[in-house]
Amino acid sequence: MGYTGCRMNVDFLIIGQGLAGSTLAVELLKRGRSVLVVDRQDGTGSTRIAAGLITPLTGKGMNPAWRQQHYLPKAVTFYHALEKESGRKLYHSTPVVRVFASEKERDKWRGKKDELGHWAHELPEIEGPFQHEFGGVEMPDGAWLDTLAFLHVVKDKLIDASAWREAAFAEEDVSFIGGKVHWQDVVAEKVILCQGAYGLKGVDDYQGWFSHINHRSAKGEILNVWIDELDEARRYHCNGWLAPREGGMWKAGANYDWKHMNAIPTEEGKLEVIEKLNTWVNLSGGKDVPMEVIGHEAGIRPIVRNSMPVVGFHPEMAEVGFFNGLGSKGSLMAPAVAEHFAAHLSGECDLDDELKLVQPG
Repeated sequence: MGYTGCRMNVDFLIIGQGLAGSTLAVELLKRGRSVLVVDRQDGTGSTRIAAGLITPLTGKGMNPAWRQQHYLPKAVTFYHALEKESGRKLYHSTPVVRVFASEKERDKWRGKKDELGHWAHELPEIEGPFQHEFGGVEMPDGAWLDTLAFLHVVKDKLIDASAWREAAFAEEDVSFIGGKVHWQDVVAEKVILCQGAYGLKGVDDYQGWFSHINHRSAKGEILNVWIDELDEARRYHCNGWLAPREGGMWKAGANYDWKHMNAIPTEEGKLEVIEKLNTWVNLSGGKDVPMEVIGHEAGIRPIVRNSMPVVGFHPEMAEVGFFNGLGSKGSLMAPAVAEHFAAHLSGECDLDDELKLVQPG
């Protein structure tokens, strides 16, 4: 749906149809609220290239994500409901195997297994072309979201509801009249920016309403590769990760580039990902497992305040909202955070203090 020239009145104008904007729009529609989602469809959004990984224990400390016990069931329910509605497979339950890189790492797990046993169990040995012989852990609740299919399903849902528009959005084109938001032919109660890294200072020259927000966003590069002789019923993590797709295809990632805030794949990034894989997977010819790089993509993870999602409103413009900071855990966190924010926007609850854009003093 393009610019019609006729006035369109909606409750919420949502800018960006990534994970944040998509989940928020779905939750608001559930509540009978009217929305218009605007997206520029230029292919640079991180959701479009993300692997969509849900990994119960992450990082060197092998820790669960913030509020995972609450957020994971919400995510599963949300994606399964969209699957039932659309007839498309979106959420793929795939156990995650973390390969221990050292005896020290294995000992760390054993010291925490009573605390974390709900999420994983130890594997004394792991079959496959791996360089390490310290075993690992398997996480049965691991999964991946087909993010591209998810975006298409939500877009179709929004189009059916006359709630989607392909357009470039610029803050200078917005005016505030009588407590309402005016943009093109649209009059809205509020505008909610769900632009990921592209709504943060220093990314794509952004200097807008929320340029005061501190962030440490990171560019990440992912390879699409063909690998033989790996169990496609599992996902593997160690120094980087390998996530299965279909027909011997895998996604491999990822690096963290804190300096270059763009979505341009680089030879340096590609080599970094391959070098990481080579520290734990035998990939280099001979009797080892062959690998062929088929594709190469890049995106920017929006990382705000302790890698936690953030929602709320501009301190000086009550009509301007913000949903951002999903980082590398958007597939896990977006549905629950969107449900809460939609409930708040619909007058059902106060905003969660820990999610607020402006923290209480």
